[in-house]
Amino acid sequence: MRALVISDTHLGAWTGEDLLSDERFLARLAPELEAIDELIVLGDLFDLLFGSIEDALAAADGLFTLIRERMQGRHLVFLAGNHDHHFVVRRAESTRLLGGGNDGTGEEDVLRKLLVARLEGVEVDVRYPTYAVGDVLLTHGHYLDPHARLAGPIGSRMLTRALWAIAAGGREEPKTEADYDGVIGLLTEMLYAIAQVPHGTTAQRRVFDSLNRFGALAKGVGRPIHAAEQSVARFVGGAGRRVSQSARAAVSPEDFRRALADERERLQREARGSPVQGFDVARTINPGDPRGNALEAFAKVVDNLGWSRHYQKVVFAHTHQPLADVRSRSGSPVRYWNTGSWIYEPELASHDAYVNYLERGWPGTAIVIDTDEPEPVLLELLADLNPLRGGDVSGSPVARL
Repeated sequence: MRALVISDTHLGAWTGEDLLSDERFLARLAPELEAIDELIVLGDLFDLLFGSIEDALAAADGLFTLIRERMQGRHLVFLAGNHDHHFVVRRAESTRLLGGGNDGTGEEDVLRKLLVARLEGVEVDVRYPTYAVGDVLLTHGHYLDPHARLAGPIGSRMLTRALWAIAAGGREEPKTEADYDGVIGLLTEMLYAIAQVPHGTTAQRRVFDSLNRFGALAKGVGRPIHAAEQSVARFVGGAGRRVSQSARAAVSPEDFRRALADERERLQREARGSPVQGFDVARTINPGDPRGNALEAFAKVVDNLGWSRHYQKVVFAHTHQPLADVRSRSGSPVRYWNTGSWIYEPELASHDAYVNYLERGWPGTAIVIDTDEPEPVLLELLADLNPLRGGDVSGSPVARL
């Protein structure tokens, strides 16, 4: 049994370049579909925090076509991520676009109907929150968010504990999958509302602006990247904050300024003038952050839910930080892999933040799980385009092809 795992394509998002909406990047993925029995999409296939369902489905058309052409008679498994959930929340819109009524009432029914309709000839399976291939457990990973938020400023910590008290029946922290889904559901709905306010009515914009002026939003949930880096450094003891001299030398200040200008121009074009604050609000982990933050938070989930009693190899997604065979500081024997992402979303608060992103969050990665092999393998399918690997530093990955 050989499976390919991808995640975090965020099709339809305007906050970054959703690479698998572009034929040039689909061509990089296509050969990997030839020698597999199963394709696993580990969440955040769509981005419904920062895009419409229409835009998400249009952006996904090329990927669906590729899967349909290359995987006839084979298996696709889909696990929803936190950015996919609004197919259910926005049920009326989903039903209209899918055509006809929905046969079931759960999220799996909506997502399965969507995939089956677009992947004729491919066997579709929808699972949540976990799926296993041999001795490897897979899950999207968004359960880590409440733990990661406790490393943030006091407003974020207070909010998280309040949501825990509501969703987990007063327990100190989540202990069951239902607990985690309750907390994540509340966080997702709140962040979705905040993210959509800049596109909303005049009254909604006034509320949003008032919150920003008062400082509650900036201090409680959304923070500038440099503030996030400071809180992450406290959480992991500063490990990994510094940019290596070789990495800094590979990308000059002029290269950084060019990337910043390119991204500002793209955001202005794609977001049609909408403010970017909502994107920061939705972040728990930045791709350029020290990787220890997300890993330790996720290891807490694995321990709380007892997954470590049954699996010692775990693949997760969500953080946009590819990982290969790493362990947490807890001393647990569990080993972790992360699928990374297929969205280009550079961090441009500073030259060092940009280099950290290139080192830790470069997109175009996947995991191969072969039950005849001892462990999963990380694939870096766009490594040649990374400026740190000798790629052209001008513009985005799209401009480098």
